[in-house]
Amino acid sequence: MSTGRRKSPRRLSRAGRLIRTIVLVLIATGVGYAVTLGPLHAARAKAEISDGIQAIEIADGVTITPAQHWLAEPLVHDLLRIPVLPDLRSPRVYLGGHAGLLLRSPDRVLAVEIESSGPGAEPEAEALLRQKASAIIGAGAELPAVRTETLASGHTVWHLDDVFAVLAVVDRGGTLVTVTAERPDGESIEAYRPAIGQLLETVH
Repeated sequence: MSTGRRKSPRRLSRAGRLIRTIVLVLIATGVGYAVTLGPLHAARAKAEISDGIQAIEIADGVTITPAQHWLAEPLVHDLLRIPVLPDLRSPRVYLGGHAGLLLRSPDRVLAVEIESSGPGAEPEAEALLRQKASAIIGAGAELPAVRTETLASGHTVWHLDDVFAVLAVVDRGGTLVTVTAERPDGESIEAYRPAIGQLLETVH
């Protein structure tokens, strides 16, 4: 005859609830990480340093060739901003695909976001510029005039710029590529204008 005590159903039920709670918390934590900080960490894990020679794909066959020592990583888009909580971010980077690049200058001060925006011409380019500008300086703010230039590469570029940011759209033979250059600290980018111009010339 066994003399051991059997655990009561109540105690077993309490242990089961505790285990389920722990599992749910772990799942929620994992999912939360996967759509907040996870995409940024995954993008940084895929970062590469440019050698100034090898072209880097932006998306859909569109490439750019940064100068030596620029850092390139997949661009991660914010999906939703919630006050006091981490931003929700696109998990697309996990799947090996991305629609753009985030470049950082050799001193890691200037950040340049580059995206392939699909087919278009001047009207679509100007609309993209104004949309980007409104997101940066606020809807309803007065925007500078759009300037049009022809790059040495033969591509047309439309751009808006001031001392704090350069917004540009390059027409790569019917495919529009948007470029947003600014410093995360909000300081002047005047010293980086030659480097930004060189980047625009290498879009192909």
